[in-house]
Amino acid sequence: MKLAITKGLASSLLALSLAVTLASCATDAPPPPPPPAPAPAPAGPPVALATEISDAAAVYVDYIQKASAIKNQFADGADIQAKLASAEAYEPNQLANGAVAFAAIVAMQEPAFRASLRNYATDNAVRADMVNRLLSDPAYVAVLPGADAAARRVILALSSDGQLVFKAGAAVKQSAYDIQMQKWSREFVIDREGRLAKAKSSAVTLASVQSDASAQLLTAALTGSGLVTRATTGQSTGSYAVGGAGDGVTFTPGTGQPAQPQATVSTPIASDAATTSAAANQPQTVFDRPDLFNQPYTQAVNRALTIAAIAILGEGGSTRAPALTSLLNDGEGQKCLAMSKLNLYQCLAVAKPHYEDVFCLGQHVLMDTGQCLGEMSSNALSFEPVKRVGFKADGTSAYTDPKPYLKPAPVKKASGKKKATTSKKK
Repeated sequence: MKLAITKGLASSLLALSLAVTLASCATDAPPPPPPPAPAPAPAGPPVALATEISDAAAVYVDYIQKASAIKNQFADGADIQAKLASAEAYEPNQLANGAVAFAAIVAMQEPAFRASLRNYATDNAVRADMVNRLLSDPAYVAVLPGADAAARRVILALSSDGQLVFKAGAAVKQSAYDIQMQKWSREFVIDREGRLAKAKSSAVTLASVQSDASAQLLTAALTGSGLVTRATTGQSTGSYAVGGAGDGVTFTPGTGQPAQPQATVSTPIASDAATTSAAANQPQTVFDRPDLFNQPYTQAVNRALTIAAIAILGEGGSTRAPALTSLLNDGEGQKCLAMSKLNLYQCLAVAKPHYEDVFCLGQHVLMDTGQCLGEMSSNALSFEPVKRVGFKADGTSAYTDPKPYLKPAPVKKASGKKKATTSKKK
């Protein structure tokens, strides 16, 4: 009997302990959830750019690559005509518009410009007001924070393109003199009227868009990275030190890797003395002048910055495409390129031997086109060498280093022998 009571008591105690334990587990509540995270600050609409802009930029990039690759070596008349047809194949309005479009994407690579504009994008009313101001007056963009750094990028990119094409043309032009010693170069061009008609036709034919290049350029614009330009700069360019010592600009959209040394805007230079010392060890170039970056900017630069600003604010998508494409027309670039075409037609109309076509290619296709791009980039830039002025004996001025259009034909010297004359005596 005693054993039975003890066993029952033990069972009761065990059950009671288990019940207490279960009750304790049931009453322990989970810890309260953390407070909700604060809502993120409004970031505004994402960066947006209409594909019409990247398409225009792709056409421009394609032409610069082809034109700058023209070499000053010619095998025969057919080779000359092939290079002439390739380099002259652009429609002036399309090429000028493409230059502004490409410049806009270059401006969108500037971090300071993007950061300042994204701050404005967060407020709907402020963003709308800024877009209206930009569309009504493209020059307004120059007062925005970071615009000066973005403008520097644009000026270096466009002017380097111009110099690259101009230098290729100068080499071709020189070869027009050099090849005159070769007999074939003095033969007349076959179907002169046909090749003139082809030149005029190419000026009204729009180039096709390279879709892959357009997509890469668009990605670079939206992300603010991946587009690398290279400029011949020297060392002293205003308040920034700029590196690189190449000829012109190399485009590798989407890769981030330049084919040649990269030129980028760096941090402000430490002192004027350091700049002077660095510049003393570098050859001076047309870019080694602070006035190239001074305001007022050209119409092309202002319009490129305006397109970039609207895109960074998130207002540059497809619905804004008509307004953005109208901004591509700077006016001056189209006029300059159209004039170079007229000069080309006049040159081809009178050119007869093959070497004269080489001159037309170098001067009026490549050099004139490069000069137009330089003028679009800066109000203070010209690639044309400054001619020295001398003075004649009578005191009037005369250029001392002109170069004739063509080498004059050698003058045959008269024979030194005199005909003997006989006189009859009457």
